[in-house]
Amino acid sequence: MQDTSLSSSEEVRGLVRAGRAAVKLGDYEAARTTFERAAALDPTNMEAQDGLRDVHRRIGVAARESSVDLVEYCYRHPSTETGLHCVQCNRPICARCSSPAAVGQLCPECRRGRRAPNYKLSTGSLAKGAGVAFVVSAIASAFVGFIPFFFMIFLGPAIGELVMRSVDWATRSKRGRPMQIAVGIALVAGAAAAVLVAPIRPGFSLIIYLVLAVSTAVTRLR
Repeated sequence: MQDTSLSSSEEVRGLVRAGRAAVKLGDYEAARTTFERAAALDPTNMEAQDGLRDVHRRIGVAARESSVDLVEYCYRHPSTETGLHCVQCNRPICARCSSPAAVGQLCPECRRGRRAPNYKLSTGSLAKGAGVAFVVSAIASAFVGFIPFFFMIFLGPAIGELVMRSVDWATRSKRGRPMQIAVGIALVAGAAAAVLVAPIRPGFSLIIYLVLAVSTAVTRLR
């Protein structure tokens, strides 16, 4: 007749060994099931009881660690806590650094990388835009003194639109804040140069022209 106690003891030892192996692999659920089976077969087996207590402790520690929220800081402002991430590079960013995207937020670096080609300005593009604006403004300003200031309310925006279209032609439709600043300064400089050689001082008409032309051109180049 087979000694059932001996076979049961061998099974318990095998379960204990399997439980220890599962712990080494980090599979605590499998280890717990194995140690529980061993303890059920032999409640007096201390190795099974100790293994089960150890697994319960490990499972509890892992659960506590996973429940703790990780604190992240903006990669551009290391002292600012944030829960936002760039949808493109996944780096943490704060509200000051985030820009709305089609889905989620973009960091400044990824936002610049996604800019449309006509917003990527070079020194040559800015020089062309400013040069064209200067020439058009100088030519227009030379005739401002001959036009009653009342008509400049209509001609000012029209000249500003002409400047914008001329800049578009010269720069292949470049846009952006640097282009706005360059064109605005060139418009004023062109008008100042024309006044120096104009036979008639334009006076108030020039002021109206500059305000309307600059505001129109700069707004259209946004």
